[in-house]
Amino acid sequence: MRLIWYTAMSMDGRIAGAGDDMSFLETIDSVGEPDDAWPEFIASIDAVVIGGSTLRWLVDGGHGWPHGDLPTWLVSRDAQLRARVGDVERPIHQREGDLGAVLDEIAADGHERVWLCGGGDIAGQALALDRVDEVIVTIAPTALGAGPSLFDAFCLEQRRFELDEVRRYGSQSARLVWHRAR
Repeated sequence: MRLIWYTAMSMDGRIAGAGDDMSFLETIDSVGEPDDAWPEFIASIDAVVIGGSTLRWLVDGGHGWPHGDLPTWLVSRDAQLRARVGDVERPIHQREGDLGAVLDEIAADGHERVWLCGGGDIAGQALALDRVDEVIVTIAPTALGAGPSLFDAFCLEQRRFELDEVRRYGSQSARLVWHRAR
């Protein structure tokens, strides 16, 4: 199983501002980007793992769960969050506790390319377990100063990644892609 952390962050490494403010995402444009890049990525994914804070932000923002056609593992202790999503085409499996066990369950279910949809806490746990295989990040032309970081965890062991891609994204942002050096 390959775990891919695909996200956006500010220039200072934050995936949200204070109070989980995501308005910095509005500074990222896709001028000149191929229209099929995002659909191609989603088409390559066969499961999703998402943390409670990220899904709560989507639901509270009126987005619901836009990837209900993919099997999803929600890592959260919030017993009401799953119900707030409503009906989806594919199951949302809610789990709490050890992320390693959740990732093992996803792999045992036969999934090969899994999108780590967020947030930084889940990404930090996955990195601590040495389970992150690829990082695709768009860097916004914004500094936030506070908020959760790309890998929001304390005492992480050093993990080395190799750079696959760095390029301009849109008119003012940058896209970087790394894969885990093992």
